[in-house]
This record gives sequence, structure tokens and C-alpha cells, in this order.
Amino acid sequence: LLSIPPHIRTLILSHTPPYFSLPRYVDSNEYATSANVKFLLEFAFEYMLADGAILLESDLIPSVDFYRYHQWTYRNLLAVNNSKILSIHSFNLYSTNSSDPYTLFPRGFDSWGWSTARTRWLWLKAQWTKYNNWDSIVSRTAKRDGWLCMLPKLSRTRMIGLQGINVNVREESEKRQFEEKMYMSDKRIEYNGKRPIIVSS
Repeated sequence: LLSIPPHIRTLILSHTPPYFSLPRYVDSNEYATSANVKFLLEFAFEYMLADGAILLESDLIPSVDFYRYHQWTYRNLLAVNNSKILSIHSFNLYSTNSSDPYTLFPRGFDSWGWSTARTRWLWLKAQWTKYNNWDSIVSRTAKRDGWLCMLPKLSRTRMIGLQGINVNVREESEKRQFEEKMYMSDKRIEYNGKRPIIVSS
């Protein structure tokens, strides 16, 4: 939390239901996860009237420039008129120490540290589901409707929750990819005067 700039308004919500909900206990934890993410976005866009929102789950370690990266991509990609970019993402499992910090590429939607704009909220809200993989549904419908989800060449988050609702990493080689091989810079990156570079993959 110390790395969050003071001008960014922050809401922390535990991954438990923000209400007493019987379906949460008889169905799966995914019900609470989906409800919490939707609640955070509703709070940001419908109550706070924020122009953009960043979502960071508790099993992710952000890079030192995580918040500045999302501010930079918001200004240069999400806030651009007629942009077809739905969301900006942070995680790249194949990030290396030679990955360019200013390059992004389109890929499917994921929830491992991402941001979006209020202008996309009505579309996102219409895709929501309480019981299925809400992020997988967003990924499929975004592709169908011509939206782009942009991932960075240089990862801005590290995933440490390797056992969970949608993640079950058991193979040692796969664990090493998450824990050792994937590179996340610990250096402050300069964004002034820089523009995002978009590549196909």
C-alpha cells in the first residue's frame, strides 16, 4: 500500500461476500469473487464516478511502477476517442529482463491486475455472471464484439497464488516459470514523453 500514489483513491475488499449469501456457501468461492469484482467496479464508476479503475487481487505482487504504468496506459490507450481497447493488463508469464517496458500486445482477458475505463463499464456489466468464470466470459464476448485486451511485454505483477479457485499449479517446471523464470523489474520506469508500442504478439 505504501507504493500507491496519494492521489489514487483506494478501496480494499476482502475475498468474502460483501453480503450474507447462501449461494456463496452452496456453490463455490467463485460466486464471492465475481460479486466482489463487480461491486468494486460499480463503486468506482457509479458511486465515485471515477474515469478509470485498477483492480489488483491479493495474490499478486505489483511492480514498483504498477500504478504509474496503469495511469500511463489509461492516458494513452483507454482515454483515446473511439479506442477499441477494453482493458489494460499487468501479467505476462513469459516476461524476461529484455522485455520492452513500453510494448503491449492483444490477448485474452485475465484478472491478474488490470484496469479499464468508465466508458467500458456498461458493456462489461452486461457480460457479468455470478456462477461461471466471469473473466472467461468477458474474454470470449470481448473478442466477439471487437474489443482488445492489452498485455505488457514486461510483466507488472507476479502471481503468488498458485493454488486457488481457477489456478492449480502443481508441476515443478510450471512453478519455476511463475516463481523464478518470469521477470518483473524492480526499477522505476520513466514514462514521460513515451508512447505505447502496440505489436501483434
